[in-house]
Amino acid sequence: MVGAHIIYGSGLGTATDIFGNYELKLDAGTYTLKFGALNHKELSQTITLKSGETKILDVKLEPDVLEMNIVTVVGGKYEKKLGEETVSIEVLKPDLINNSNAIDMEEAMDKVPGVSVIDGQANIRGGSGWSYGAGSRVLILVDDMPLLSADAADAKWSFIPTENIEQVEVLKGASSALYGSSALNGIIHIRTAWPRQEPFARIILYQGVYGNFRNKEIQWWGNDQPAFSGGSFAYRQRFGRFDLVTGGNYAVDKSYLKLGSSQSARVNFETRWRPKNLDGLSVGINGNFYKGSGTTFFLWNGSDSLSLVPLPGSESNYYSTRITVDPFVTYFDNHGNKYSLRTRWFNAKNENDTEQGSNPNLYYAEAQYQRTFDSLGINFITGVSGYYSNVTSPTGVDSSSLFGSHNGNNVSGYLQIDKKFWDRLSLSFGVRYEYFRIDTFTGDSKPVLRFGVNYRIAKVTYIRASVGQGYRFPTIAEKFVQTDVGGIGIYPNPKLRPETGFSAEVGIKQGFKISDWLGFLDLAAFYNEYNDMMEFTFGQYAEDKSLGNFLGLGFSSQNIGDTRIVGGEISVIGQGEIAGCKTTLLAGYTYINPTSLNWNDTLVLFDVNGDTVYLPYPGDQGLTVYDSPTYSSSSSSEKNILKYRNVHTVRADVETEINKFSIGVSAQYMSFMENIDQIFVSPFLAGTDSTAGLEAQLGTEAFSALRDYREENNKGNRQIDVRVGYHITDKAKVIFLVKNLLNQEMTRRPAYISAPINYTVQFSVEF
Repeated sequence: MVGAHIIYGSGLGTATDIFGNYELKLDAGTYTLKFGALNHKELSQTITLKSGETKILDVKLEPDVLEMNIVTVVGGKYEKKLGEETVSIEVLKPDLINNSNAIDMEEAMDKVPGVSVIDGQANIRGGSGWSYGAGSRVLILVDDMPLLSADAADAKWSFIPTENIEQVEVLKGASSALYGSSALNGIIHIRTAWPRQEPFARIILYQGVYGNFRNKEIQWWGNDQPAFSGGSFAYRQRFGRFDLVTGGNYAVDKSYLKLGSSQSARVNFETRWRPKNLDGLSVGINGNFYKGSGTTFFLWNGSDSLSLVPLPGSESNYYSTRITVDPFVTYFDNHGNKYSLRTRWFNAKNENDTEQGSNPNLYYAEAQYQRTFDSLGINFITGVSGYYSNVTSPTGVDSSSLFGSHNGNNVSGYLQIDKKFWDRLSLSFGVRYEYFRIDTFTGDSKPVLRFGVNYRIAKVTYIRASVGQGYRFPTIAEKFVQTDVGGIGIYPNPKLRPETGFSAEVGIKQGFKISDWLGFLDLAAFYNEYNDMMEFTFGQYAEDKSLGNFLGLGFSSQNIGDTRIVGGEISVIGQGEIAGCKTTLLAGYTYINPTSLNWNDTLVLFDVNGDTVYLPYPGDQGLTVYDSPTYSSSSSSEKNILKYRNVHTVRADVETEINKFSIGVSAQYMSFMENIDQIFVSPFLAGTDSTAGLEAQLGTEAFSALRDYREENNKGNRQIDVRVGYHITDKAKVIFLVKNLLNQEMTRRPAYISAPINYTVQFSVEF
């Protein structure tokens, strides 16, 4: 057992290492030793030592059957029982990821209540909308290390080693005090697996095919069905004091979207060595290498037969290379102190046929000190971290580039103290101070705080409350990106300001037991506010507004003012046996009310070559690229509701095993996205000669089709997936999956239809 504690006297003692070994050096005498670990019953044993005597004492701890064996790290950077966390945390286990054949972590996130991923950008409880290629408010961590690129600070989901996952922890709410800028809306922490006593190896292969849509006019492929296939491997073993983990993945998707195919390959490794003559020291280096290519599908070209065809000029062929190299050192001394140093080089090079790629490099380091004072019930963590980023973007044939060349750096320090009283009350306090720079731009450096409390009122009943401040500094992409997609400009905003905010929550977590099945029911209410919120917003941003330059129309990251998101959530997680059948459950319902605190439903003027067009205006948009823009973002809804949010979201996944068979069902529902950018449903409200020419240039069919589509499909998105597995042997298994069983035609964001019904056969073997 890793991290079990051995205590004697007034809180003195030690903890087990990664092999379950421990050592105490004591004077002659009689001692009462207390052995304990999370989710296990404490055991006491009295020993008597003679002078110079050595004793070998092996201990077996019994599980606490009234507790689920779920331990999380993300809430406080150290292991803690799920019920004792002061914030909402969901846990996703690797079996669910593998059994549902989630191709990458983006698809796996669809299982987690309150989490949505649109075009690669994650949002938790409506904390962000659709921000194509812009910075993330949700921090992605892999083994406590941030995995966001240096240019756009976006998640690289296909880069995450899903084949070697131990568990995924999703923290909901502002966590900037512990983890920094991008954790304004929450954290997704992927913990990878280390070897255990026995070697582990697994191979997974799959083959799938897309079915036909109900609307036969949509199909462009005739009788040649688009298909997808791939596989992965994982290997973990201990060689004495040396640990080795390796894995890989290969995937090919001949997409149902015309010109939307992709292929990728990834190989990763982890190593850890514990020198024999330096007890408590472990050193290692981890690496991950990825290469992928394909075609980006951004917007459809119209309805029916054009809905799976890209808008001309919006597609681009890409070639991506991603590399991380992570050396690390960890040291435990005999007094319970832990010292660690983690470093990373992350390159996420992206090339495309439009000659507007980028080559971002991120150099990251974090030094951390941790001490647990068992006699005082205190866990103390402090550390410093920082990064240096360098982004270069090649100049294309038209003398333009995606970003240009930029560099930046960050330095931060943090502190967190957790205190436990009477084995029932837990208090948590954290503070962080950060400095940011991009070129000559610097952030408003100031401390951010968080505070949480958890009280166990019964054996498995916990109530909690927390409040945390947040801060997010703009990314290089948000400030400097400049390109166009199918005639729609993507514009920079060098005046973009940092956003701040806070997240508050109260909740109760109730454990329960049905036969041999254990579960947690969680109820939470949350209140979030953001100041100077950044959104990817449609508007008129260029100084040159001639027709040949598309009037300066396009998208840009803008400060849209102050916002508020309130809501509630209920979730349940469970595992164990019901009537002798192993059953797992993860389900939840999330309600949000996302509003602007600067809402104004008046009309604003829009200048089209001397003609005046009126459009709805949702409020004060803050600074834009230029000092006096004639147009600010418009909204498709007359209600005060933030764009690109689903007010109601339901997620559920249940699986049970009956003899050699397993049956699983996954369901999700997202209510109708009430508010999007006005351009998508009604580009121009006045029919003038100038606007008619512009509509023809931009492709009116693509937008008018979306308006009609939204009017006809305004009941939200529903999807049901089913899977049936059979254990050929104890180590070999075959699973048949049907995704989108009802063959619903869905758009999770404007002008992009999700996959039709599709069928997959997966084979896995362990040895």
